[in-house]
Amino acid sequence: MADERQRGYYTKGQTTNGLLTEGRQWMLVDGTEYIGQYHTYTTGEVFTQASFVDGTSKILIPYKDLQSISELGIVFERNFEYDEIKQIDILESSTPNPKFIQPTDKDRINGYMVRRFAQKVNDADVLIEINKDDIKNVGKPDGMDENLYKTFSLRWKVTGPEDDILDSAGNIIESGIEPTNRRTRDLKSEQYPELKNLLKDLTEFSF
Repeated sequence: MADERQRGYYTKGQTTNGLLTEGRQWMLVDGTEYIGQYHTYTTGEVFTQASFVDGTSKILIPYKDLQSISELGIVFERNFEYDEIKQIDILESSTPNPKFIQPTDKDRINGYMVRRFAQKVNDADVLIEINKDDIKNVGKPDGMDENLYKTFSLRWKVTGPEDDILDSAGNIIESGIEPTNRRTRDLKSEQYPELKNLLKDLTEFSF
């Protein structure tokens, strides 16, 4: 079974690649001293290879001179594996659930509501609507992992005429619900393409 990292995704700032050890620094969990390239993470994890290679990179632990203490008769492989497991602080990330948001009375007065979304960093197809509490809890123990999800918001028009109202020169004098939301959605879709599939009803929540 391939060694796995604590997280599925790490930013560049959380990874230090291309390190080199000439020995007596790191070892595999079976007690074999490791010499060669390795990389580290801010989580405290250390893996073989200059950067992570799925199915190839192996977990490294601090080197211990087994020969000098082998006379104690300890099964080191099991003990090192257990020690390594104890040292790993597994960070659980809440998986956001889609929320059905309703406009408030204040939204009706303002003419728009704020809609919030979360997109998985390593899967652009995973885009769901969330609420204000989800945004507040990003990075907290019971919230979304800020390294796994990007969040954003947009203003969604809920009151007004259905279409733009134009003057004699063709200028918009009052924005319509449908064209306004289309413009908002399409502009944001340049960064989050899946948004067009999620927001198909441009008059949703309108009065």
